[in-house]
Amino acid sequence: MNSRSLTVLGLCLFWILNLGAIRVLSPDQLGVYIQKKLRFNAETLRLNEKQIGPEGARFLAQSPLLKKVKRLLIYKAGIGDEGVQYLAQSKNLDNLKELFIETDHITDKGAITLARSTLFKNLEVLNLYNNNIGDRGAEALAISNNLPQLLTLNLNYNQVGDRGARVLARSSALAGLQTLEITYNKLGPEGFLDLEVFRIKRRLVIWHQEGRLSNLDKYYIGDLGVKLLLKSPYIKSIDELNLSHNQLTDESAVAIANSPNVSHLKVLNLSSNRIGDRGALALAQSPTLKDLKSLDLNYNEIGNDGAFALAQSTVVQPLETLKLGQNKIGDDGARALEESPNLKNLIYPIFGYY
Repeated sequence: MNSRSLTVLGLCLFWILNLGAIRVLSPDQLGVYIQKKLRFNAETLRLNEKQIGPEGARFLAQSPLLKKVKRLLIYKAGIGDEGVQYLAQSKNLDNLKELFIETDHITDKGAITLARSTLFKNLEVLNLYNNNIGDRGAEALAISNNLPQLLTLNLNYNQVGDRGARVLARSSALAGLQTLEITYNKLGPEGFLDLEVFRIKRRLVIWHQEGRLSNLDKYYIGDLGVKLLLKSPYIKSIDELNLSHNQLTDESAVAIANSPNVSHLKVLNLSSNRIGDRGALALAQSPTLKDLKSLDLNYNEIGNDGAFALAQSTVVQPLETLKLGQNKIGDDGARALEESPNLKNLIYPIFGYY
């Protein structure tokens, strides 16, 4: 190998070693850096891939420069649980509303430290993405009374299991939580179910606030969503309910038919779903749906048995509109409906397009 080749090889090794080395910012260097960053935006400090280590976190916690900071974003800074401890004891983060500590080797210990700190009363966003937090850390956050304003909690890419997901999803301490992210953890079917229940409940709150809860056409809430809606305090304020195009099965029809909270419903639209004879029978025998004026079951999977049940039902007597178009009802079922003495108040034809 000639000298030129050796020189090239030496340069390559030099660059590889230097690129692989971790350069930790000294407190002085960090001070200069954050002064420069905060000069442009006094409320946001981003430390993306700036190796500051636990000592850098201590410097941040003690720095009066952070008194006005509302958003602190730390990513791949190597602060670990020790650095979290310093931040959790800081007297300079009273105004903090958003705290991001991502990819920083935070474990349950760090999460517990954050949960027990009394200094984050104003925190609205806590993002602990891609760390090593498990069920213990999740449980500590779930029962913490020190995060009353928290709206968003991101624990994606951690080690949370079903137990942690359950306590977070059912937390009364985090009553205001609107967004809970726990994907790419160790969740099984039970954990995913708890997470889905949490998300649907939060969507119901939002839809209620926006005045959209009576018309959920094409919201795809599924049977689980219907069951949660029926148990919510909002259902009693709705007298017209549109659940068309929501991938509903007989389970939803049965739940609606037997719910004590729908006795006031005047209009029920269950069109374009997958409701069959069992669901139609449940609706026909409902002990609570006594005041319905309109029932739309167009585009479902109801056959003759469902048609017979509806024809013989006293529930349908007050109906002015009953829609059963595009189902699986044959001539016998159609004849039973046509001849039913209980459907004399209908204004429109059952199989009409309107």
